Amino acid sequence: EPTTSCRKCRYRKFCDVLNRALEENAKESEDTVSDKEILLESTEDGVQTTFIDHTTYLESLHDLPSCSNTPLLDKIRWSYSLMCLTRKSGETATKPSTYNISEGEYDGSDIKLVPATYSMVMPNVRIFAAALSDFAKAAFPDFAQLNSANKRMCIANSFHHVSMLDSTYRSAYQFPDDLDTYFASYTTIFNFDYLQSFLDDCPFETNAEEALEALAVSMRRMKTMNREVFHRVKPDDVEFLALLGLSFWNNEVAMVNEELSIVTERNRANILKEMHSVYESRGKTDYATRLGELFCLLDNAQENVNLTTQDIEVYRLLNIFNE
Repeated sequence: EPTTSCRKCRYRKFCDVLNRALEENAKESEDTVSDKEILLESTEDGVQTTFIDHTTYLESLHDLPSCSNTPLLDKIRWSYSLMCLTRKSGETATKPSTYNISEGEYDGSDIKLVPATYSMVMPNVRIFAAALSDFAKAAFPDFAQLNSANKRMCIANSFHHVSMLDSTYRSAYQFPDDLDTYFASYTTIFNFDYLQSFLDDCPFETNAEEALEALAVSMRRMKTMNREVFHRVKPDDVEFLALLGLSFWNNEVAMVNEELSIVTERNRANILKEMHSVYESRGKTDYATRLGELFCLLDNAQENVNLTTQDIEVYRLLNIFNE
């Protein structure tokens, strides 16, 4: 089929760009990832890393570097923290009326994490989608120049990729020793202890036993394909920002049409170029293996996104997540 063939050609071209970037910017390395390192320590000695969340935006509002070798990664950092702030505010404002908002949640100094329930899911998804659009506009100037249809395709095809990486990143920080717990949204969490009560406020008739088993399968896969891999690779904050940008400009976005293929290739190449500068500034010239580890993490997330898409079809057959 012509369309399929064309998409395959664009995909191969896209992969070639990544391979060329790796060949030009890095040499083979024998670095390995240590399982003994704690979450917020990089695999590189002496590298300091900070956790990025909604407070980062307020702290960095008047502290953006005027001259930097990594302007795109700096924009991604600031834009991601803005997205976090939007999600925090939106989810706090839409909590059920039975939920008592604390003073800390009002002033942004604290977030009270609560178990996710069905009624919270869709409002939080919509908040995330809107925040993701603002993130893209702030981080990537060429996104703002796209027509409305291409912008929608970018958000639709990157939503699950960014959502999964964001959840894994924040879960790794908040629950470093509990790989069974992860963020369902910015202020809600999910694990097997909360699974049985998840559907208690579901307004639709459904086979609860089958639905909960389907959710359990997805949770177990989230642990093995995302939490465990992230825990093993342990990307620092700059590497996470690179992964975030690459997750947004993913293969599915690149294969929509020629314009998005070009924009995706350009942004991914710029991200890799800036990562080259980062590693170079750290005195690390042989970093191909490290990039390979990061790409393996992305590949696992990509595969889990594909499987999650299939899960959603199963959920709909069970009459949940049909909104």
